[in-house]
Formats: sequence, C-alpha cells, structure tokens
Amino acid sequence: MLSLLFNKNQNKYRNEIKVSENDLRMQEIISETPSLKSYIPTFWCRGTFIQLIWLLIREYIFLNKVKYNKIILNRPDGGTVSLAISENKNFGETSPIILFLHSITGSSETVNSFVRYSEKRGWRSIVLNRRGHDRPLTSPNFNIMGDIDDTTAMIKYVNELYPKSKYICAIGISAGSGQIVSYIGRESKNVGISAAVSLCPAYDIGNAFSNLDKHYPKMANVLLGRVKNFFLLKNSEILSKEDGFLEGMQAKTLHEFASSVCKMAGANDWEEYLQEHNPMVHFRENEIPCLILNSLNDPVCIKENIPDINHKNYALILTTYGSHIAYTEGFFGEASYMERVSLDFLESCFKLTMNHSSKPIQDSIAEIFL
Repeated sequence: MLSLLFNKNQNKYRNEIKVSENDLRMQEIISETPSLKSYIPTFWCRGTFIQLIWLLIREYIFLNKVKYNKIILNRPDGGTVSLAISENKNFGETSPIILFLHSITGSSETVNSFVRYSEKRGWRSIVLNRRGHDRPLTSPNFNIMGDIDDTTAMIKYVNELYPKSKYICAIGISAGSGQIVSYIGRESKNVGISAAVSLCPAYDIGNAFSNLDKHYPKMANVLLGRVKNFFLLKNSEILSKEDGFLEGMQAKTLHEFASSVCKMAGANDWEEYLQEHNPMVHFRENEIPCLILNSLNDPVCIKENIPDINHKNYALILTTYGSHIAYTEGFFGEASYMERVSLDFLESCFKLTMNHSSKPIQDSIAEIFL
C-alpha cells in the first residue's frame, strides 16, 4: 500500500516531455538533463495563485540586488532599447553569456533573481530591455510582445561586444518567451545565439489573449489594467495623438487592447501584426535547440493555448504545477525550478557542442564554468 501511494505521488510530479522522435540531437540533450524529468514544488506553495504571490515577494526581495551597466541603443525611428549588463567582475572575454528577454511589463529589475543564479553557475548575464521598459518611450512606437528587429539589433551588438565569448544563448520569460521563438525562427541560419529557452509562452497570440479573457476574466482584467498603465498612461505625452491610443484606453478586454495598439507597432491592422509578430508564424524555421517549459496550472499562458508541438529543435516540458513563471522549490520556497532547469538545459547544450569540437570537454567546462 505504501509503495502504491509513493508511486502515485511520484507520478503526480513527473513531467511530460515531448521531443520529435527524429531529433537525435535534442534527445541527447534531454538525456543529459535529468532535472527535466520531474518538478516537486514547495509543499506549502503548490497552488496557482499562492505561487504567483510568492513570485512577487521574491521579485521584491531581489529588487535592486543587481547592479547593471546600461548601454542605450538608438533605433532608426528614434526609439531606444537598452542592454543591462551585470557589473559582476568575475567574468572574462571568453565567458559564456545568457541574454534575458523579460516579461510583458518587466525589465532588468524583474529578473534579478535569475541573473544572480545564472552568475553563480558561471554565466555572464545581460538583460535586453525593450522599448518603454527601462525608460520612457522616445518615439511613438512600441510592441507589447517585443519587436524582432530590435531584438536582432541587441543580440548583434552583444556578439560584437563579446566576440570571444565561447557560447551565447538566450532565455525568454513570459512575453519574452514568444519573442525569443519569433527571433530564432525568423533569423533561422543567421541567428546570433546557440541555444534558447522559452518559459511559459502563450504560443498563438492570435488566440492567447481572447483565451485568457474567456477562461480567467479576473486575471485578464488585472493584466489589462497593468498594460494600459505601463504602455499608454505612462507614455501618454508621446502617444496620445497616435492611432490606436484612444481605442486601447477604452478596451474592455486584453484582446481588444492588443488589437488596438498594434498600429503603434507599425501594423495596419491585427492580421498584419500577427503575420509579423506571432511566434507560431516563425517557429518552424528555427535551427538551434530550444527548451519550452509550461505549467498545466498556469493562469496567464493557459493550457488551452498549448499546441501539440512535435517539431525538430524543440523540447516541450509540461509540469503539473508551477503557475506562471513561478516554479517555487525548496522547503522555504527559496529556489526556482524554472531557473535551475533552464541552466541545466543550456549547460547540456554547451557540453554537446564541445563534444563535437576538437577540444576535450572536461578541459572546456573547467575553463569556462569554474
């Protein structure tokens, strides 16, 4: 009886792993990453919303705990983005790099916990701040999901800044998860990174906002208020006369908001916006390993959005718990499974790359991670 109860309990925490049967490279990476197999949440912090609350507390705890050097990049239309590079002095010119793409209303300040953890694991950390996130808008153009051209420019700049770095990869968080998939898909063979992680994506944004409006209306309404304030009210001086501003302010749902403000992302209408910025339009052309992590109790990027992905270069990991980019673990809820498994995956990708190089893997790992 005890054995049956134990096995039942273990099955509850076992993750579902989806990988194309023809993708031998990804299968090898997964076999080298045992932490992908299961996620056991903190016993007192399993529920969807208590994990979200604890996530906000952790963000507050780590607020201002990382010092950044920020580099402003001017875009052709007068807009600005920024690179936030951690001031940690323990890295050299060959150190591996992780680029972080933040959430829909996030910035470098909301990923401090992830940055600190990555640095402990031996990775230089750089946050790619989108338009209007690190500072007010400098042109009347923004994209709630991020602009692929801006992301491409920032990643190109990082490659030029650290030409001797032995490995550059990226982690997209929430809205950033869709942006990284759009980037690696659209850029394909010209991509400026070697591996990627997509954390809690919404997949097809043509349906994602309306699905959230339908299934979790209270959560959708809270998020609607946040994005109106973050993008429109905070930048009303430069945006108030733009086509889509008034409609966005009057929007009653997230879908109405997104389809209204798409004109300020340079699209003529919602359909044109989706053709350019929907990750599901671009994802098939990706040629690098990409881990996708989703929780079945995510109240933001809900399970109804998750497609049956069986495509080369992707591994989809489905967990029973985790909520939205929370994934608390440890007795006191002090750690994050999302952070740990992301680094485990990227290090497996790195090791596989070095295994196929002429240099012995043991020497390479010691040189870079120790």
